[in-house]
Amino acid sequence: MIVIETPRLQLREMTPADRPALCRILQDSEVMYAYNGPFSDEEVDEWLERQLARYRQYGYGLWAVVLKATGEIIGQCGLTLQQWNGREMLETGYLFQRSHWHQGYATEAARACMDYAFGTLNSPLVCSIIRDNNLPSQQVALRNGMTRQAGVMVKHYRGAGMPHWLFVRPRTIRTVRYQSPCGEMLLGAAGDRLCLCNWAQELHPGRVEQRLRTILKAQFEECGQILPEVLQRTVRELDEYFRGERRDFDIPLLLAGSDFQKRVWQQLPRIPYGQTASYGELAAAIGSPRSVRAVANANGANAISIILPCHRIIGSDGRLTGYGGGLRAKQYLLDLEQRK
Repeated sequence: MIVIETPRLQLREMTPADRPALCRILQDSEVMYAYNGPFSDEEVDEWLERQLARYRQYGYGLWAVVLKATGEIIGQCGLTLQQWNGREMLETGYLFQRSHWHQGYATEAARACMDYAFGTLNSPLVCSIIRDNNLPSQQVALRNGMTRQAGVMVKHYRGAGMPHWLFVRPRTIRTVRYQSPCGEMLLGAAGDRLCLCNWAQELHPGRVEQRLRTILKAQFEECGQILPEVLQRTVRELDEYFRGERRDFDIPLLLAGSDFQKRVWQQLPRIPYGQTASYGELAAAIGSPRSVRAVANANGANAISIILPCHRIIGSDGRLTGYGGGLRAKQYLLDLEQRK
């Protein structure tokens, strides 16, 4: 089963049939120097069985890394729960065949695993616990935005004490600016899901972003030239929407809020394109007809404008009422939808 796909790689669950490929990695003395030597046949079998057990128990573990161009297994990379001085942490780990070193595969696979941890597993933090003399693995961690933490932990393996360092990266919301016809917007992705589509000039500057920082335990980072796939997709679908070519969005979302707020936000796309609803009608639609004020507050806290179309909510008397991007932007969106 393919779990993760990158431009050059596929990460999938290992099976017993992958044992020969695993032996080529785990029984290479240069690959396994951080483990104080190559594995025996029995240790390879134990390693493989441990991953299969992790798939069954957690739904993740170390996965086979398959090179798309050839279909061959060139390494393993994935996520496991590890102990750091008594604290359980989610770790991304990687081992690659020596013939495929120095080509960026470990960095590419580990970065994808971190995105999976943040986006799919909703983990606020990912770490790598790396032996102090394993400089290549440390460089991979640093390239992927991890930072070394203070302290050391000594692992005892095969009769030797091995000092290890801790590298961590908190969840990151990667952002890019989007210029819409009615105002600049800030798009943000946590892993492989969109969590932010907010107006740059909003009524309460910074409030939505601060809520995301708090709930998701995340830091913000500008993307630069290369956008994550989910942000590329968001830009493409927003362009289509503003050209009148799209009525519904097909983007994976990460909603950061209370259960009640999520119920409100999930109801918004059910309001048909080109139509509006009142706060009272929205409250009734989620089964809470007496919670009009709470529904209005949740609607105002929506972090994913347009895609979750809170602009379609108006007052019971037909007035536009408030909107994070301003009433001009709200009127523009309603006119756009009613024209098409």
